[in-house]
Formats: sequence, C-alpha cells, structure tokens
Amino acid sequence: MKYCPSCGKAGVEGVKFCPQCGQKLTGFDLEEKRRSVNQPEAPVKERNWFGRHLNWTLLLGVIGGPFLLFWIVFGIVNLVALFSVNIAAWIFRIAVPSEPIAFIVIIVLVVRWYREQRRQSRAMAGYDRAIKLDPSNAATYNERGDAYAETGEYGQAIADYSKAIDLAPRDALAYFNRGYAYDEIGEYNQAIADYNKAIELNPSDADAYYNRGLAYQEKGEMPKAISDLDKCIGLSTGPELTKAAQQALHKAKKSL
Repeated sequence: MKYCPSCGKAGVEGVKFCPQCGQKLTGFDLEEKRRSVNQPEAPVKERNWFGRHLNWTLLLGVIGGPFLLFWIVFGIVNLVALFSVNIAAWIFRIAVPSEPIAFIVIIVLVVRWYREQRRQSRAMAGYDRAIKLDPSNAATYNERGDAYAETGEYGQAIADYSKAIDLAPRDALAYFNRGYAYDEIGEYNQAIADYNKAIELNPSDADAYYNRGLAYQEKGEMPKAISDLDKCIGLSTGPELTKAAQQALHKAKKSL
C-alpha cells in the first residue's frame, strides 16, 4: 500500500493518485517505512553512584587518603607508646595507664623534652655570644656553668665555674656551684674544699652547710655531717631546706 507524501492518506491498491488531494502516491509502503525509521537505542545501563558522582568520588579520595594515612600512623605511634609505657611499668614497677592515656603521656613528654632542648640550646647560644663580647665577665661563666649542670654536663660546668673563680676569686656562689658539680660526680673531697671556701666567704650560707653536711655523710664522717646539718637548721629561713636538713640529720644520727 502506498501513501500520499502530501496529506499522508493511504491509497487504494493499484491507485497512483491520492483520492484526497490528487498528489501522486509515492514513497515506501508502511512496512518499508517502519523498517527504515531509526529504532531508538536500547537504554544505557544505569551507572552506579560513583559513576554518577565522579567529582565527589575524586574529592573523597583526596580527603580520605590523608585521613586514612593519619589513622594508620596514629595507630602505629599509639602501639609504640603503649609498648614503651608497659616496658617502663615493668622496669619501675608502676601501674600501667590505659592505651589513650599512654599515647597522650608519651606525646606530652616528647613535646616537653623538645621544648626544653630548644630552651637550653637558645640559652647556651646566648651565653656563648655574651662571653665572646665580654670574656672577662665572671657572672656569665657562672650562669653558663649552671646551664651545663642542668643538663648533667658537669665537666663543662666545672670548667666554667673555675673560670668564674679565676675572674672573681671572692665570689662565694661560684665556689658553691663548683662544689655542687663535684658533689654530683662523687668527688667529695673537692666538693668539701669548695664548700669550705664558700662558707669562709659567706658564713651565713645555710645551703653550703647543708651540702657540705651531705658530702661528709657520703664519706662516712658522721660527726662533721651532724655539725653542719645542725648549723644549717640554725641558719635556714626556708621550710623546705629546714625539713630536708632535719631528715638528713636524723639519718646521720642513726648511723652513729
């Protein structure tokens, strides 16, 4: 069957012209036309969420990657912290804190240690510059000696205290400080000699009597230790020093 290209009316079999408008019937029959029309494509399979939201997927990857890495590192550090705390607990026979507390304790200790190292480094650099500018300043050597003593570098501290004494032989504090440094490394005879000089220059120094009394106590010379500790208690104006001297005196008397 043919159809009219003008009005679309179907013609009768064998008729060449449209009975409606008179146009010549041309073109395909309906079946041929139906076959020639482009058929709609099959619907594309629906994409998943990640496919439909590619930008969000990339964003989640960018954010989630470092976040995941942080938690991995956090977990490793926490395990190391917990292991360290358990080892310390076993060595020192102390109670073991919980895991989060262990991590926090380690972090706080590390931060405090780092800040203290920075402070000591800056202080030492300042003393070095001051000494370079004025090598004859005994007080600067004395203070740098204190900084060395705080970090346990008693050899360096003794050298600085000795330099301070060379520059200011009447400085009782320099003798006291050097005596303390000798005390810390077990050189009690040198310590006592320096305490003697500190007391000679400053007879009212309760701390010097206390330290010399402890040095005598370490040497086993209890009568001298008792005498110095008694003198310290008589001169002391600080409750902490008085209490420490009383405890040391009690211990010395028990050792007689």
